[in-house]
Amino acid sequence: MQAGRSAAGAMKEKASNAAASARAGMEKTKATAEEKKERMTAHNPMEKEMATEKKEERMAKAEMDKQMAQEHNAAARQAGATTGGQGRVPLHSTGGATGIHHPSYGTTGATVTTGGTATRDVNYGGTTTDGSGI
Repeated sequence: MQAGRSAAGAMKEKASNAAASARAGMEKTKATAEEKKERMTAHNPMEKEMATEKKEERMAKAEMDKQMAQEHNAAARQAGATTGGQGRVPLHSTGGATGIHHPSYGTTGATVTTGGTATRDVNYGGTTTDGSGI
């Protein structure tokens, strides 16, 4: 049964990584489209340069978020393999709530208890109050 657990964990990790990669791709595409729109409506070269810098920042953030999600997914799978459990790892390194972060859950809605006194608000609709979808 242990082999089945690690295979299932690997499949979950692969699916979560694919979702993170897709989210990053969408964010990069949106950044590029927004840059093109801002460059077309810019009235001077400085505004065009600012639009390009903003795009580059958004693309770097999307890539960093993807890498962090992949690291988290690997840690969750590793924790599940070593404990034989569900692989719960902290959501944030600064303390606070702990549990498994599902990419389509947001931060508003029902409160989920993940063990101890830590809780987390979950929105099963897939968006957060800031619109990031994470």
